Amino acid sequence: MSLMRGGFGFSPAVAALYCAALVVAGGLGSRPVLGCYSRIFSFGDSLTDTGNYVRLTAGRKPSSPYGAPPYGRTFFGRPTGRASDGRLVIDFIAQEFGLANVTAIQVGAGPADFPHGANFAIISSTANNASFFARKGLDITPFSLDTQMFWFRTHLQQLTQQLNGGRGGGGSILSDALVSLGEIGGNDYNFAFNKGVPRETVRAFVPAVVDKLAAAVEELIGMGARAFVVPGNLPFGCAPLYLNRFRGAAASEYDARTGCLAWFNKFAEFHNRVLTARLDDLRRLHPDVTIVYADWYGAMTSIFQAPGKLGFTNALGSCCGNQSVPCGKAGCTVCEDPSTYVSWDGTHPTEAVYKLIADGVLHGPHASPVPLAKTCPPT
Repeated sequence: MSLMRGGFGFSPAVAALYCAALVVAGGLGSRPVLGCYSRIFSFGDSLTDTGNYVRLTAGRKPSSPYGAPPYGRTFFGRPTGRASDGRLVIDFIAQEFGLANVTAIQVGAGPADFPHGANFAIISSTANNASFFARKGLDITPFSLDTQMFWFRTHLQQLTQQLNGGRGGGGSILSDALVSLGEIGGNDYNFAFNKGVPRETVRAFVPAVVDKLAAAVEELIGMGARAFVVPGNLPFGCAPLYLNRFRGAAASEYDARTGCLAWFNKFAEFHNRVLTARLDDLRRLHPDVTIVYADWYGAMTSIFQAPGKLGFTNALGSCCGNQSVPCGKAGCTVCEDPSTYVSWDGTHPTEAVYKLIADGVLHGPHASPVPLAKTCPPT
């Protein structure tokens, strides 16, 4: 979920040279792990990007704030391109499955640099491409899921060639891999809301967004993938940026218990209902494929409903930056302890929140039909 515009006119060939950042940077901790998946292939937006956007936009003005301090301060001690103070959900998932000791790829790196999978997520990405928005009369030219799938096909072809001389396609590579598809789709709505598109008009985007996600799942299954985790949208009605933007809303538009924008969260709930219904359909069509729905919304809502019980003393404020000086810009303010805040920069969660979400997805109760940690393929 990012408010920055993407789509800088990179050709697919140039973008493919950069390919993608690996799932995590090295040394994410020593917690016991489950060594059941050989690789993770990840797609998404700023909630999952581990460095692609910063590398792809390097040298452009203005520079991306995500590559500047204090981003990354909590765990890495430096900016990594993650839109947070530290690790993301994908980092904790990779750690759980013993795939944490990998390093970020650089320009010119080849398949050998991806021993444990690759992350194709990129900040500002949408599920739909620019053509979709053009048909809606919107001038939005983002990176999209189509871009990420192009990068993935290129990578898989190269990896297949390296590992088995191109024989047998990518099925054997994907058969014991975990595919993380999302979160993606939030920006399809956010970009439109930011341009003043009415709520009901944006609501009509939801089937197209879910269709795009389902089509990606189907394509990846056709390539040999057998395990997926698919997150839903977050309760972005609780994000400080939106609370500030819509602060003139009527009192009836807020959730009295949490202080969040109720209509915004109901929109996310609608997206998640459509998505989970579609995932049910995909499970029926492909009973041999594991598809876990990751309830990021439920995990975060549990924080907003009782923040103090979970150690959060500031549920609706930003740890870093403000309306005058955004996080990552010179002179931005930053809180002393990010772990007590839900939001890092007004839009993206803190590492503490991402860990709580990851724990709920891996071990329950925020995953269905089973916690992700229980999906290891048989040995």
